[in-house]
Amino acid sequence: MTSQPARRATVAVLDNQEVVRDGVAAAVDRHADELVMAGVYASVAEVDTTSSGPDALVLDLYLGRDDEVVLQHIPLLARWAGVVVLHTAEEKPVPLRRAVALGVHGVVLKNDGTEALVDVVRRALAGEFVCSSVLAEALIGDADIVPRLTAREVEVLSNLRDGLTQRQVGSRLKVAEETVRAHLKSIRSKYMNAERDITNTGSLLREAGRDGWI
Repeated sequence: MTSQPARRATVAVLDNQEVVRDGVAAAVDRHADELVMAGVYASVAEVDTTSSGPDALVLDLYLGRDDEVVLQHIPLLARWAGVVVLHTAEEKPVPLRRAVALGVHGVVLKNDGTEALVDVVRRALAGEFVCSSVLAEALIGDADIVPRLTAREVEVLSNLRDGLTQRQVGSRLKVAEETVRAHLKSIRSKYMNAERDITNTGSLLREAGRDGWI
């Protein structure tokens, strides 16, 4: 009795850069015994999520001419595809952690190479949550890498970054100016506890921006 060949897992890629899409396709082709390309997309609008999805979707975090963040689309894409593997150059912890919370099954930093991508896809298909490197794993899971800010603290920082004074921020958020100062004191304490170089509001905004909060 002749045994049936093993079914190859289908892989699609959603990335706005042609060179990345070509690189993913080439990596999949190198593993044609177990993987096969099922779709290549440059934007979310090109994806028909009412159709049958691939076993694995390789997804960039930023798409489009203006680098649109795909976070809002991850839940839908995660329902469409079997697994979603984030393939990104982003090394800010906050957006990566948000992506994982929304349903990403693995994280690959583009600098780790396409063979690392294939390994993560393979292991995600097997039911693991996996990162491509020690750095990627630390960005996702190490609580000491970035202070945890509340939603209100992020609002305060975002408004200050936009050029508002503390009084104007309080007016916009409908809180007292003293409350805004209290939020800033809390944020400053968190960053100083993380041994960040904080001297004023400008450096606080700089560090929060590096982490991806704003």
